[in-house]
Amino acid sequence: MIKRLLPIVLAVAAFLLDTAILPQFTSFWLLPVLSLLLVHCLGLLLGRTRGVLFGMIVGLAIDISVGTPLGLMTAICALLGYAGGWFGRLMWTNRLCPVISAAVCFLLYELVMDVYVVLSAAQFDSALLVRSLCRWPVYVLCTWGLHAGLKRVLKPGNPYYTR
Repeated sequence: MIKRLLPIVLAVAAFLLDTAILPQFTSFWLLPVLSLLLVHCLGLLLGRTRGVLFGMIVGLAIDISVGTPLGLMTAICALLGYAGGWFGRLMWTNRLCPVISAAVCFLLYELVMDVYVVLSAAQFDSALLVRSLCRWPVYVLCTWGLHAGLKRVLKPGNPYYTR
């Protein structure tokens, strides 16, 4: 029961933290988007289909509430969920799977968002690229920690029915 409800509760909590609570207290540029981290980790642990499902729901909620162009965060979150599931299936025995997948996915996320900002502002700012490259390792480390915590809860090592 908790394995089915926990991802939903975490997705709602991450969405509320990203859109309602954290912006009221800080506007620090190094702060990661918690919803993206959660969707990627859920994709790693639960597979491609559920990763895309959670990504589309959380991304659409972010698009509606924040005011980004409708579909931008939906597509990004869905792709991150799918990529997490793909990497999880490809390298499920490798301990570096969360690090490698987060490094690839969040680098692409930062580049896509930089291109969006440059195209919407119609001018290039080199500080934008520097901020993205500084935020990238933060995403990787946060994904590694969140994946380790969620793995203990969602996929216990020795379930009681296998003894």
